[in-house]
Parts: sequence; C-alpha cells; structure tokens
Amino acid sequence: MTLIHRDFVLPARQRGQALIYGIFILFGALAATFFLFNTGQLSAEKTKLVNTADAVAYSAGVMHARALNFDAYTNRALLANETTMAQLVSITSWIKYSRQHSQRVLPLLCNTYYSIPIITATIKYEPLCLLMAYQGVSAVLSQVEPWVNQGANVLAIATEAAKAELKLAQFTVYADMLVARNQTLRDVANANYKDDGTISVDTIPLTDNWTLFDGGPFISNHTGNQRARFRALEVNIVNKDEFVRNRSWTDDSPWPCIVLPIGHAEHRGSTVLQGYDSWRATDDASFSVRKWRWSLFNSGCRQIGSYALGNAAKTAKSSGGDYYYSGVPNFYELSDKALGYTPDNPDVNKREPLLRFAIRLTRDKGQQKISAGRSEIKPAGRLDLYGGNQAGNKMAAVSTSEVYFDRSYSPRAGGRKELASLFNPFWQVHLVPNTAAVTTAALVLQGAGN
Repeated sequence: MTLIHRDFVLPARQRGQALIYGIFILFGALAATFFLFNTGQLSAEKTKLVNTADAVAYSAGVMHARALNFDAYTNRALLANETTMAQLVSITSWIKYSRQHSQRVLPLLCNTYYSIPIITATIKYEPLCLLMAYQGVSAVLSQVEPWVNQGANVLAIATEAAKAELKLAQFTVYADMLVARNQTLRDVANANYKDDGTISVDTIPLTDNWTLFDGGPFISNHTGNQRARFRALEVNIVNKDEFVRNRSWTDDSPWPCIVLPIGHAEHRGSTVLQGYDSWRATDDASFSVRKWRWSLFNSGCRQIGSYALGNAAKTAKSSGGDYYYSGVPNFYELSDKALGYTPDNPDVNKREPLLRFAIRLTRDKGQQKISAGRSEIKPAGRLDLYGGNQAGNKMAAVSTSEVYFDRSYSPRAGGRKELASLFNPFWQVHLVPNTAAVTTAALVLQGAGN
C-alpha cells in the first residue's frame, strides 16, 4: 500500500487596525443622523408654518365673506322696512277713503229700487255701493280709522328705529373690519403655535382687496344720488304688491250715451315714492252720470251729475307728513368699480369681482426646533455640518384666500346668472394659489434682512 502524504498549510493570520476605518464610519453615521434630524425638523417646521398661513388667510377670507353677507342681510332688512312704510301709507289712505265713501254714498240711493247705479247698469259697482250705504259699515270704519292711524304711527316709529340700527350695524362692521381682522389673524396664528414658541404675522398684507380693489375699496357707503340703485330695487319690490302699486278700478254702463244715460264709477288709488324722501298714497272715488244733449251746433254726451265719494291721501316724509320717514337709506354696496366687473365686460380680467387677500407669516430661526434653533440636540465641531441657513434667519410662508359670489347651490329660475352684489348673501371663500406678484413680493421681503 502506497501512502500519500498531504501537507496541510495553515493560512497566514490577517493583521491590521480597523479602528480608524470605524471612526470614519461612525462619524459619517452621526453626521447623517444629524442631517436627517435637522431635515426632518425643518420639514415639520415648514409644514406647520404653511398650514398656519393657510389657516390665517382662510380666516381673513371668512371674515370678508361674512361681512359681505351681513351687508346683504341688512340691506334686505332695510328693503323690508321700506316696503313696510309703503304699505303703511297705502292702508291708512285706503281706510280714510273707505270711511269717506261710506259717508258720501247716500245720494246714490244704493239701497232703493231706483238707485243710480242700478238705473245706469253699473252692475259691478252696485254691490259695493249697497255695502257702503249700510250704516253699520260707516260706524265700524269711523271707529277703526283712529286705531289704524295710531297703530300706523307706532309702526312708522319702530320702522325708522330699525333702519337706524341696521345702518349703524353696517357702519360698525365696516369701520371695525381692519382692527378686528388683524387681531383675528394674530389669534389664529398664536393658537396654532400654542406652547411652541412665537410666530409673526406681517402687519401689511401682500394683497388686500378689501381696502384696495382696482384703485379703491371693495365696498363703499352709497349716499345721496348713489342711492338710485337702492331706490330702483325698492320701488320694484313695492310694486309687486298690486294693492300698493295700483288699486284703481272702474265700472261703466254697457250702452252708448246716445241711447240712454250712462254711469261711470271710478276709484283711483296708488302709492308712489317721490324722489328719495317721500312716500305718497292717494285714493279718490267718484260717480258721474252722462246724458246725450242735442244741440244745433254742439250735440254730444254731457255730464249731468257728479258725486265725490272719497278723497284721501297719506304721506310719509321727513317733515310735514302724516308719518316720519327719513328717506331711502344710505347703504353699503360694492364699489362702482367692483360693480363694473360683469360677465359681458370686454376685459376678460374684469368679468367677476374677486376679493383676494394674501398674507405672509414668518418664524425666526431661533424659534425653530432645529439644531441651530431651540432644539436641545446641538452638534458641535465637525459634526455641525448642517446649520439650516435661512434667508434673513427666518422661515416664511405665504397664503392667499379668495372671496367670490356664487349661488350655484341655489340657482335662479331659468338658469339666469345673478350678478355679484350686496343684496344676496351668496359670498363664499376658498384658498387659491399665490400669484407671481405675491411670490415676488414675498421673496423681496425675505431677502431684506440679509
């Protein structure tokens, strides 16, 4: 047997120092850890600041929308008071006329077989004539009229007091808006950073259409002849009440005058707004009889009898009227420039009045939870590789809110588009992207501290 011997050679033992390499690895890991820490903290700070800026801008937009809707509600209330005044003078004038009619109708002999309305075949008027001739009606109207007048006087005073309060409320909201808005912006920002350092809100917004919209304020107080818009709407609403607009009627005999005598019963009644400062209601009734008169040169139908059945008028004005009326009220409405923003405007940028508000928030570097700020982890020496340098030593965020008019959730009949105004409370708010001009302005401000 042949034995084969195999030599077993042990490998040489590896020798050297790994400590130096380990130190480099450890240093890199620590640097990466601090880098990730600072990056995470910086991202969290930025996210929170952006969210806070959105909340602040949206809060300002909500204030704007609520102020506009408040003006719309109060303008509607003012219109309701104006309508009340028109109805008040209409009713009191009609009551006065009715009482006179019941007292003056006796010569028509309505309750006899040969009464004038029956003879002249004024069939529609005869029932009214018979009612007015009834003595009980005259007695009731005579007793009711003083009470109606007294109640109308109290109602007129209450209406004017309500108008004064509504106008004061509008003025207060407008006058206090800027102060209240600035306080709200600070309160919202501070609430988002409660127990987390301080936050700053710029005193002057980057965009503020509430105070500056196309060269002037977004809304304005309309006085004097500027009340024409309110007056036109007021008259339009009042005239929808047929009793106020036109309570006239007539009744005539059905045959021509040349055949038999004819009768003509007529009541003329209406209420109008004279200028800006006076409501006037009038009611007048009469009955006339005409008969054909033959003459060689001038034959024709001639009046042979006329009966005045009532002549009443009531006025509401600042002085000398039956009731006190301060006139068409001053009111807050979109400015003339804003009202010019309509869908048919040839300028595509002026087809919808949009109220934008852009605000900038800043947070000093020393308040941020990064290693160069308030963080308790502060690497030193060679580990301080990432300081998170910021322009002006502060972090900034900008947000823009936009208030717009839209009643899509309650569309008008026929799909008609309603123009923006302060007579309907359909103002809403949302956040929108910052414009290039706003971004540029923010960058300029951010670099001003360097």
